Amino acid sequence: MAPPRNVVKIAVQMPDAIPQLIQLDQAKPLAAVLKEVCDAWSLVHSERYALQFADGHRSYITENNRTEIKNGSILCLSTAPDLEAERLLGGLQSGSRERRREALQHLVLLAPDVTFAQEVISRDGLQRLGTIVEDGDDLGEVLTLALRAFLELMEHGMVSWETLSIPFVRKVVCYVNMNLMDASVQPLALRLLESVTLSSPALGQLVKSEVPLDRLLVHLQVMNQQLQTKAMALLTALLQGANPAERKHMLGYLWQRNLRQFIYKNIIHSATPLGDEMAHHLYVLQALMLGLLEPRMRTPLDPYSQEQREQLQALRQAAFESEGESLGTGLSADRRRSLCAREFRKLGFSNSNPAQDLERVPPGLLALDNMLYFSRHAPSAYSRLVLENSSREDKHECPFARSSIQLTVLLCELLRIGEPCSETAQDFSPMFFGQDQSFHELFCVSIQLLNKTWKEMRATQEDFDKNWVAPGHAGGAGAAGPYAGPEAQLPGAFPNQGECASLWGGAAAEADRAAASGGHAGPSHTGATGKAEARAHGPDPPAAFAPPLRGDTLPQNQQPEAPGWLNGQGLAESGWVGIRAPRVILPSSLFAHRQAVVLLPVPQPQGAAVRGRGGGRQPTHPGEPA
Repeated sequence: MAPPRNVVKIAVQMPDAIPQLIQLDQAKPLAAVLKEVCDAWSLVHSERYALQFADGHRSYITENNRTEIKNGSILCLSTAPDLEAERLLGGLQSGSRERRREALQHLVLLAPDVTFAQEVISRDGLQRLGTIVEDGDDLGEVLTLALRAFLELMEHGMVSWETLSIPFVRKVVCYVNMNLMDASVQPLALRLLESVTLSSPALGQLVKSEVPLDRLLVHLQVMNQQLQTKAMALLTALLQGANPAERKHMLGYLWQRNLRQFIYKNIIHSATPLGDEMAHHLYVLQALMLGLLEPRMRTPLDPYSQEQREQLQALRQAAFESEGESLGTGLSADRRRSLCAREFRKLGFSNSNPAQDLERVPPGLLALDNMLYFSRHAPSAYSRLVLENSSREDKHECPFARSSIQLTVLLCELLRIGEPCSETAQDFSPMFFGQDQSFHELFCVSIQLLNKTWKEMRATQEDFDKNWVAPGHAGGAGAAGPYAGPEAQLPGAFPNQGECASLWGGAAAEADRAAASGGHAGPSHTGATGKAEARAHGPDPPAAFAPPLRGDTLPQNQQPEAPGWLNGQGLAESGWVGIRAPRVILPSSLFAHRQAVVLLPVPQPQGAAVRGRGGGRQPTHPGEPA
């Protein structure tokens, strides 16, 4: 007959004794079970004993966790947690170094158990460990064990980090700042200071004032992954605790000391695989870097600001300088104003007064910054894009300014600019550590590829709102790893079967209507050709929705103009992927970060995918052709 559900068959062992095989009745009080086990071994005073799991952290069995005991579990009989805590804390006060070391070893082993931790903390165990840390008589194994035990006990959250004394924190700071220190001590000291900084603003200011940034840079350069990770953890904690002005100053100083380049070359692209904890801290650092853009994103253009008016004029003159200079000579003030208003319209602003377009927040002044960066760092590409659109028929013009504003909004949403950091995320983008102005560089590439897609779709002004599909969550893309590199499959970066069918079916229906009326076929294609191509796919998703090809090469005349910071290994190896429908190329790691910016699908030329690895002249500016 099967045993009752509340009865489990387990083994109980004890040193120098024959193990017992018993049937544990979960309905019976634990004290009664313990007495039966002790009686079987002829042990008196059963209250002095306790049961522990034999595996893992050797957690004590209590009425709260006894349901974790399953059939086949192995338990061991040991000293009760209160008596064990008393014994080990007594060993800490022993004059024998060996006895103190053994007591600390057992403390470290048992400290993760909440029952034991309560007993130690209630007996002033944290103060006794703090004394060992502050005295610093032994800077080797004893100090390492004391710090580990202290951290394990504090992790239970029974005692606030704010209760730590200033002398104790200063002593731990000394261990971080010392040059000749045991390699096992400093990672623990850094970990402790990170927790202090994140939990106590007052003590965090003390840590910030006494741990120089240069010292953290020294730790980051040591080829010890654990030390690097803990140094990065403290660095991000200090940055998170700083106000925006201090954070900007700190990041500026770190970039001057080439931290960004070091992270990119020696941590992200290290031969050692990147750990989950380091990936999280790089994500936080990336979020803090991008967060510096938030004030510009939240600030609308001020029409009374002389500086901002001059920036708008510089944007106009970069595109129409020769035309404006020649036509403006000898004209009246009213005529010149009319000419400027017309040129701003040609530039793609919806209003003759561009300040009205840039009053929207977000993106606020960040959109103006992007356009200015593009015009100054890729002047030929900027002029070509603006003049090419201003000379088209009105119905096929891709408005540069309007597109730039909308693209900036989408990039801000994609990168979560202005949102709080996640406590668990690990999805950072290596490209943001490869270039000082990576956000603006990303915009430069994206705006050109958007314009290219617009032309291939033969889109019109009426299609503008249709072509900006609301970004959706890239579910599952984060499973690619700490960051989704060029080899990631990115399942969430592409529409699913139903979405593909819906999009493609909508394109086919629009083609039908356009063919019947002889009008424009919307964002797919025009006339019967667009109808035939759309209907040919039927309800199934088109092949253009397949994951991006790896290693395929665009024809020379179709290669996107890549930013200057991409090295000779090309777009594919730098983490850029081409979505063949639409032909919008964005960093693959961004899809794992949150959302994919997509346009409505169009059939693509054969061979269009991603720039492959290898050769070719490297562009000197972000917008210059390769």
